[in-house]
Amino acid sequence: MSAPDWKSIRSEFPTLAHWTYLDCARKTIPPRCQERAMQDYTRDVYENAGADAWSAVSVAETRAALAQLLGAKPTEIAFTKNTTEGLNIAAHGFDLRPGDNVVLTDLEHVANVWVWKHWEAKGVEIRLARNREGRLPLEAFLEKMDARTRVVSTAYVTYGNGYRVNLPELGRACRSRGARLVVDGVQGIGILGARLDALGADIIASGGHKGLLGLTGSGIVYCREELVNELRADFVKQPSAEPAGLAHVVSQFDYVRTAHRFEGGNPNFLGIRVFREGAEFLRAIGLDRIEQRVRELTTACLKLLKAAGLDSQTPNVWEERAHIINVLVPDAASLMNRLREKHRVVTNVKDGALRLSMSFYNDEEDLERTVRALKQELGGKPAAARKAPSAA
Repeated sequence: MSAPDWKSIRSEFPTLAHWTYLDCARKTIPPRCQERAMQDYTRDVYENAGADAWSAVSVAETRAALAQLLGAKPTEIAFTKNTTEGLNIAAHGFDLRPGDNVVLTDLEHVANVWVWKHWEAKGVEIRLARNREGRLPLEAFLEKMDARTRVVSTAYVTYGNGYRVNLPELGRACRSRGARLVVDGVQGIGILGARLDALGADIIASGGHKGLLGLTGSGIVYCREELVNELRADFVKQPSAEPAGLAHVVSQFDYVRTAHRFEGGNPNFLGIRVFREGAEFLRAIGLDRIEQRVRELTTACLKLLKAAGLDSQTPNVWEERAHIINVLVPDAASLMNRLREKHRVVTNVKDGALRLSMSFYNDEEDLERTVRALKQELGGKPAAARKAPSAA
């Protein structure tokens, strides 16, 4: 099978004609298929009164397309507004008791901290697995887990230095101890090629505005099929054996037996239309190829940074990283602004470090241009010595 034409694929992202964009860990830049999806949606509303734009069939087709792309069953995928909503579904879905505990990590985005905090008032302990110099090996989780650990919740890829948690390994450890594994997947989904159903997680939440090439305000939550009926869902009655006289009513709500039961009210029809176009675009390239391209780019970036005398906390080993590389520099926020204003290079700052994040649409010239700009702005000054980030 021939390699993708990355130059041709790059041309599908008009923003790259004007900017060096290394901030996909915040938001994706839209490919042309996103524009076409929005135009098709509007045209259908104008001309057909929304016959397809507001169609349940169209929603089902998108659900199937995402399931095929990501490695899951359509019945395991629910549409949400964002990562936080998916994590919130998980954080309110378990029947926890006083004395139980939930294990998070000290490298979590705040979205995967505050959704769990309500349990503390009910006698449930929130524990933090502590990073080892920016890494979260299995031992960091195990030392916080005990017989009363009911849930472990972690990012797939940490938002700051880009460390990738070994989810299959952690999932096996959770299952052997009777704990559920909940994952903030937004920094891995659409970038890494592993199937969702192979990661060992019970629930994975992701916004659509990063690797899935969707709009803000759109997202998904994956819930392992065997767990769907066990979770609480505030706006849908718990599945149960119904009295015979209600059989005709229950038959109208078969979706409560699938992950669709986590969806309340009308879905984001426009966001779902964009999702479908994005899924088809990504599937045509292949997630395995996308992962390989991101691997090549991040490896090249780390080498360029090292040659320039710049330090990073991002692991060199591919299996411990994804698309995010942080750079330890003095006054990262000011540097980020100068890169944008003077060099048209878009980056970000997280945990006091400059964050570069790249996708398959980037190329080596983007990286070389960025490192040249960094060297120019730093004026040959050595990178500031920093320690690994502490608690989020």
